[in-house]
Amino acid sequence: MRFAVCDDEAELRRDISDRIAALCPGASVMEFSSGGELLAGAGGFDIIFLDIGMDGLDGMQTAKKLRQDGCRAAIIFVTAFEDRVFDAFDVGAFNFLVKPVSAQKFAEVLKKAINSRTEPVATATSDRFIAVKSGGVSTKLALSEIMYAEVFDRILILHTVSGKVEYRGRLNEFEKCTDETFFRTHRSYLINLRYLEKYTSSEVTMENGDRVLLAKQRYSELVRAYLRYIKSEG
Repeated sequence: MRFAVCDDEAELRRDISDRIAALCPGASVMEFSSGGELLAGAGGFDIIFLDIGMDGLDGMQTAKKLRQDGCRAAIIFVTAFEDRVFDAFDVGAFNFLVKPVSAQKFAEVLKKAINSRTEPVATATSDRFIAVKSGGVSTKLALSEIMYAEVFDRILILHTVSGKVEYRGRLNEFEKCTDETFFRTHRSYLINLRYLEKYTSSEVTMENGDRVLLAKQRYSELVRAYLRYIKSEG
């Protein structure tokens, strides 16, 4: 497991590195004092601890450049200002830590990040199923495998990790079968937050690359819902 720790304060870099070493013996940890150093570094990291408030390129700008370069690492933002957390998820942040970070919270987030790199993440909906009938065939679907649902001309289309399932139905009725892991982005779309990759004020992008409409008035609520989801997962 390869870690990067990027913070312009040497003492904080060392503190995070020491915590990683204590909780994950044998891990490779590299330290960087600026966003520019990290971008020019060796790369290939599994998990990156990234301070937001740095001189020069701040953590948010650094993360955007990392994603543009194809970086798929789990990024954990570290910040002294909780209001910056809402911006963090625009760049696909895995989680965040607000300074000062307790030992328990750090351990929880680190364990979750390591698990995300090595095994599928279980969710609260992983053992819940629904039955749908399409073309005379009944299909049992796990809610945790449904990436998003859309309705078009009275046809409900469920986009799952293994393909599409279509049947006559109403999105409102399907929504009643879900829980807080799902979010209604638009009158015609319901997404599973587990598969949200990134979002703007007008659309969300799912892990499979599909773009889903986001009603303008729902943007702030989406940010809050995703923040709650990340907190519950971490």
